[in-house]
Amino acid sequence: MGNLRDKVVLITGASRGIGLAIARALDKEGARLVLAARNRGPLARAAAELPGTVLSIPTDVTQPGDVARLLAAVQKEIRRLDVVINNAGVFTYKPFAKTSLADWRRNLETNLTSIFLVSRAALPLLKRSRGDMVNVLSVSSRIPFRNCAAYTASKFGALGLTGVLRRELRAEGIRVMAVLPGMTETRMKDELDFPVGSGDLLQPADVATAVLSALVQPRRATPEEILLMPSGGALGG
Repeated sequence: MGNLRDKVVLITGASRGIGLAIARALDKEGARLVLAARNRGPLARAAAELPGTVLSIPTDVTQPGDVARLLAAVQKEIRRLDVVINNAGVFTYKPFAKTSLADWRRNLETNLTSIFLVSRAALPLLKRSRGDMVNVLSVSSRIPFRNCAAYTASKFGALGLTGVLRRELRAEGIRVMAVLPGMTETRMKDELDFPVGSGDLLQPADVATAVLSALVQPRRATPEEILLMPSGGALGG
């Protein structure tokens, strides 16, 4: 199995929830972490908690200028990047008829366009390291749920983009993987219009374990898609 010690790993949406859980799991494995998130306060707290942090940069991954500055800093300060984990995301839970254009754009930009921007900017460094990309998506990349039009469209698109990247980058020695969690105990559950108990949900650490298990597979093996569901099944309908 692979070893993450001293691997340079960029994680977006790293200040809370699944992103922070991934950072904690990889920190324990000795990875060198580059943390990116929009909010300075939570990002600073995450960086202070994790001794493996080598850079933490406030970044809005929907903005090309922010993404360019992030990767320029990685190039200047570390000159290497082994893993990109595209994790930043938002969730809108509304009937289609009540979904505004602003909701639509927010989901598409954060859940899909950000993967395009970060992956494109990181590509020169990933090619040099023959590294890995893990896109944290959703069961909604495969299964449509009611009241999730904008979210589902963005996640279907993100899974399609992930598949294209996998096929195009395979010849470069870059593995491209997707983790598709079901409903997880994050702030997203607060958007739902029905009660959900914690026992019905995945925990962020569960998703982090799936990401870690993908990364440590030997280079000859690519876990292309990991669908991780609560044992009680999907919520909603």
